[in-house]
Amino acid sequence: MTLPVLVAVGLILNAVAAAIVLWRGSVDPGGAAAGVIVGTLIFVCGGPLFWFVLMAFFISSTALGSVGRNEKEALKKIHQKGGRRDMFQVLANGGIGAFCALLYRLSGNPAWAIGFAVSFASSNADTWASELGVLSRGQPVSLFTFRSVTRGVSGGVSILGSGMAIAGALFIALIFALENLALGVVPDGFPRLLGFVAAGGFVGSVLDSFLGATIQAQYAGQDVLTELPRGADGSPNRRVRGLSFVNNDLVNFASCALATALGILLSPLA
Repeated sequence: MTLPVLVAVGLILNAVAAAIVLWRGSVDPGGAAAGVIVGTLIFVCGGPLFWFVLMAFFISSTALGSVGRNEKEALKKIHQKGGRRDMFQVLANGGIGAFCALLYRLSGNPAWAIGFAVSFASSNADTWASELGVLSRGQPVSLFTFRSVTRGVSGGVSILGSGMAIAGALFIALIFALENLALGVVPDGFPRLLGFVAAGGFVGSVLDSFLGATIQAQYAGQDVLTELPRGADGSPNRRVRGLSFVNNDLVNFASCALATALGILLSPLA
């Protein structure tokens, strides 16, 4: 396909996907617009192979967002963002992958394809761990202090959450490796590619938890540690740890970027 045709097809496909999730209430208008831009860039630069990876992340994370919705309702007093993804959340999870897709298109270097896969394996691992880890019956612990923390607090890890992080990373890695096996875009063996991308994605989720437990801003609410700088009445909450400008979106972006950079640097295809 020529570039204008790729752009047109990409815009149509991603506009349809954005309209569906906007109708379902999974994203707000800003998030939908950002999704169209990110998705179209990925489709144009990486073709269907890259776009299917994006869709695997997008569909699975959206589906898991509705699991245990009643139990997650109680976490609104902890989490800064609600269930609808906004522009910053979309860019934090997909921006690095779109950048890798662009550089792969410009350079043809397969290491950027690996970076693309690792970025979405990292985002998917973190999303699966976040969406299902909060439903764990066991008490999570801080990845930094190893002390028990309130369920849902950033930086907390559990056995269920860690297992879902591995599964989420492996899910994206499997799709990317199977596509490569069928199309031969990235010249590497299936088991090696599968293991490398999955490991990179899991490392990203661990980095996310570590950064969440150390530098992400956390505040003392009325009865719980929270990401919210202000209480329900508008009064400021007292910051008890982390940096005031570091929120969950920045932590997601930074952990994904670090995992992707490691994936590119350590890739045997670099």
